Amino acid sequence: MSISTYGDLASSFFTRRQSSQMRQELTRLGTEMSTGRKTDLGSKTTGGIGALAGLEHSLKLMSAHEQATTEARLMAETTQVALTTIHTQAQDLSNGLIAARSSNNSTLLHTTSLDAGQKFASIISKLNAVAGGRSLFAGAATDQPALADAETIITELMTAIAGEVTAGGVASQIDDWFNTPGGGFESLGYLGADESYGPIRLGNGETATLPVRANDTEVRNLLSAVAKTVVLSEGALAGDLKQQKALTELASNALLQAVDQTTMLQARVGAVEARIENAVVHNTAEKHALELSYNDLTAADPYDTASRLEELYGQMEALYVTTARLSKLRFTDYMR
Repeated sequence: MSISTYGDLASSFFTRRQSSQMRQELTRLGTEMSTGRKTDLGSKTTGGIGALAGLEHSLKLMSAHEQATTEARLMAETTQVALTTIHTQAQDLSNGLIAARSSNNSTLLHTTSLDAGQKFASIISKLNAVAGGRSLFAGAATDQPALADAETIITELMTAIAGEVTAGGVASQIDDWFNTPGGGFESLGYLGADESYGPIRLGNGETATLPVRANDTEVRNLLSAVAKTVVLSEGALAGDLKQQKALTELASNALLQAVDQTTMLQARVGAVEARIENAVVHNTAEKHALELSYNDLTAADPYDTASRLEELYGQMEALYVTTARLSKLRFTDYMR
């Protein structure tokens, strides 16, 4: 019977080949152990790399939706906070006007008008609020404030009511300035766009649009109602307490309606906030499901990897021991 043997050169090549394969396998297993991911995804995945590419694309898309919903949530929440502050200030001023119009105290009337001036400036400031670098109440013109400053608007109003000597005349001129198409408010007061900002893509075909602009009728009515009191502190109807009280009553009645309309604005923003939150919940659940699927396809079994590493260590040790012994083998040992 003949016995097949390898020559020294062939044996050397064979040993090197085995050693190289073991080192490559060791590197692969070490990578899988440290990253927790399979290294050869195509061969380990049914359908090849296409399924993984689809999952990765979906995960990137979900990340984009997550960023969009985060920005949308910030803008909606900041808008709601601004409207809440505006509503509170308008309500406080309304209570003050009710007390002022029932009194013959000119000092109280003047104090209330000064307070109205401060609240008017604060309301303007809130309507010029910015979140994430975007103006919230300027519609699509997110790179600029929604309104001119309070001082500019009051100065224009004082010009508009110049010469008016009755409460009705002053109130009418102020209403016209705010509400006439192409009038003072649209040409000088409102600096934003006529189109709303959006739509913001929230995922799953869902979009959101910020529903409030500073040129909405409800906002104009609120500003007009507050301004009717502010002009008293600027000298409107000076010396005529009767007409001042009459203007205060007109302002109070208008402000009561404007406060209710502000509540409706808050409700509109609240509805958008609810849609954004629903989108966040849906996107989070979908992203979690995609991540689970991706992990199922790509995650390396740590127990299996550790076992294979241990087995490979044994094989490499045996190879090196055998190689070392063969290298020390002498001809006399072989002949024995």
